[in-house]
Amino acid sequence: MTGLHCTTVGSGPPVVLLHGMGDDSSVWDETVAALAGDFACTAVDLPGHGRSPAPDDPGAYERQTVLDALDEVLERTGPALVVGHSLGGYLALAHRITRPDGPTAAPGLVLVSTGPGFRDAGSMAQWNDRVRANAPSLSVPPAAVAISLHVDSMVIDRLEEVTVPVGLVVGGEDRNFLGANDYMEARLADVRRVTVEGGRHRVMRTHPGEVAAMARQVSAAAGLWSAQDIGE
Repeated sequence: MTGLHCTTVGSGPPVVLLHGMGDDSSVWDETVAALAGDFACTAVDLPGHGRSPAPDDPGAYERQTVLDALDEVLERTGPALVVGHSLGGYLALAHRITRPDGPTAAPGLVLVSTGPGFRDAGSMAQWNDRVRANAPSLSVPPAAVAISLHVDSMVIDRLEEVTVPVGLVVGGEDRNFLGANDYMEARLADVRRVTVEGGRHRVMRTHPGEVAAMARQVSAAAGLWSAQDIGE
């Protein structure tokens, strides 16, 4: 796969932002605006989304292929806090689990409206059916639906391997993901959580300040940033 389209704004410690299924990097505009004074924020268009390549081959959207493409981004930014929404958060977890060491290993994660996948085959099938049913309403090529399909339980099975600082942000009205955040909060080794009252699934659109505040908190816990870095 050719390189993903990225936009970088600001200067300072690197932050890489990954959007959800059917969106593009613009969903982070308000969050980036809140962070760019202190961080170099790189917002990524995932394959088949925004201005990134949109191959017809479904294999281009398989998890391993997408994680390899993210490696290219993180090789350029250096060790970065990875902030992911929904699908982007799941990919951030998968990347951290499968790349625990080396130049692209994320020293911290912020997971916005994210779940860790499924162990139960029936729940996995229901999710995949829902993704396929919603696909015609999304502005992505048909093959790109594969990026959001679950084919195994790798992430949820290996969740305890994520030992870096993690921040969870979920909307109080995002009922499909509240339970998933309860599960991750109970199992992640170094975790902090904000449940945004009145927030729904795209909480970074409606409450970018809360997402930016969590990014600052996790980046400080990961040793990437502190108030002293900007002279406060």
